[in-house]
Amino acid sequence: MQQSSFPATLEHLNDMLGFILGFAQQQGFEEKIVGKVRLAMEEILVNIISYAYPDSTGSIDIGCAPAEGDRTGMIIEVKDLGVPFNMLEKEDPDTTLPMEERQIGGLGIFFAKQIMDDLRYERSGETNILRLTKYA
Repeated sequence: MQQSSFPATLEHLNDMLGFILGFAQQQGFEEKIVGKVRLAMEEILVNIISYAYPDSTGSIDIGCAPAEGDRTGMIIEVKDLGVPFNMLEKEDPDTTLPMEERQIGGLGIFFAKQIMDDLRYERSGETNILRLTKYA
């Protein structure tokens, strides 16, 4: 697994995305899929940056590895030592409601769930671990 650690700040968001998307390109992902991975990961990373460390600046550790099995794909592992939060438990927004009746927020996580092929969360000790899989 290729790994890197980044300060959990918006100023480092493009560095984080570059690390992930560079790996996706190495795996032979088409640009259309790379764009979808970018959208999903941007939403997830901004969420972590915004909420994981309310009183300090922490870090985000990102690891990328080829997907297991016969299919071309990648696994992205995102770790932080922030506030425990399983974003996968967040209820999906009701997209059938008119825009003026919808609650604000929550679409980013919803989009990530739609884009990625598998998402898993675990809390190990003090660490949030989000593991995402995307196939080409």
